Amino acid sequence: MVEMIDALRYQEVSKSENCLIVFGASWCRDCVRVEPFLKELSEEMDGVLKIYKVDSSIEEELSAALNIRSIPTLIFYRDGLEVGTRIIEPKTKQIIADEIDKNFKS
Repeated sequence: MVEMIDALRYQEVSKSENCLIVFGASWCRDCVRVEPFLKELSEEMDGVLKIYKVDSSIEEELSAALNIRSIPTLIFYRDGLEVGTRIIEPKTKQIIADEIDKNFKS
């Protein structure tokens, strides 16, 4: 399951969990397109990392602080630190899965 979180919860999970946080919006076509990828990966990666979503339209300050310029933007956190490469507008599920493998399964 992919949980929608606010800025306060973002501060908690990004510092305490291995996670993928997806910045997007309900009106964004690319965000809607990647939704099935996220649901599948959430189930497949259970125990490896958790996946969360932040609505950039609501959490504008947080998005600006993190320099989110395009959505969806995917950010990976491990042991309280941003790791790997931010993924912007992923075209396939495999692109996301490869970054998870690189940063969490090694």
